[in-house]
Amino acid sequence: MKSAFYLSALTLLLLAGCGSTQQKSTRHYDGEALAKQKCSRCHNLDMPPKTSDKEIAPPLYTVTVHLKDWMKTPTPDLQRQKFIDFLADYVIHPSREKSYCDPKSLKLYGLMPSQKGKVTPDEVRAIAAWAYDTYDQMKMLAVMKERNRLAAMPPWKQVLETRDCRSCHIIGAGKLAPSFPQIARKYAGDPDALKKIEASILHGSKGKWPRFKVPMRAYKGLTPKQLDGIARWILERNASSSANAADTSR
Repeated sequence: MKSAFYLSALTLLLLAGCGSTQQKSTRHYDGEALAKQKCSRCHNLDMPPKTSDKEIAPPLYTVTVHLKDWMKTPTPDLQRQKFIDFLADYVIHPSREKSYCDPKSLKLYGLMPSQKGKVTPDEVRAIAAWAYDTYDQMKMLAVMKERNRLAAMPPWKQVLETRDCRSCHIIGAGKLAPSFPQIARKYAGDPDALKKIEASILHGSKGKWPRFKVPMRAYKGLTPKQLDGIARWILERNASSSANAADTSR
């Protein structure tokens, strides 16, 4: 009886140990965050990729798409697994024999140095899985199409399309924040109106509209044309609106 009990207990301990090991080895990694942390110093991560005469490694988009082209497998799932397995090995143990790179690129960039000690195989697998799923020619075409659509718009409309302006500022009476017509009326006749509105957009503002308690957050990512365009649109296109009179208190 005792031997049977000890054998059962030992079996349970072994099973518990295996379970915890498996859980540890398959824990979730954020591939995108790891790519930014581990890869972005050498590889550009943008899509479409940005290139430079001073780049020391090809963009990660280029690496991914080329590997997909060169790795021939019967199904996408097999290709994805082959892609992940290859990078998990190559990043730690790179060699010219393993490389899929063409001779011209190898001469231009040189052989990738081993990242052993800087990134683990599991981390590389997470980065590779994210790259495989993210960098795709069809996805890039969709991104380019959307960029071209936005580029054809006037600057003010680009801002309204890509930012959350209308979640707070609406054409009718303001609820969370003053409406666009209210803003236009507030600054009507002010020679510095354009600069003041641009400053509020660029740096944010608080306390200019006592009726509204939600502070205006800063939008620093706008181009000068977009900033000027949306400020002029607010002043010129909304001035004659029949919206409620603005609260002009400061």
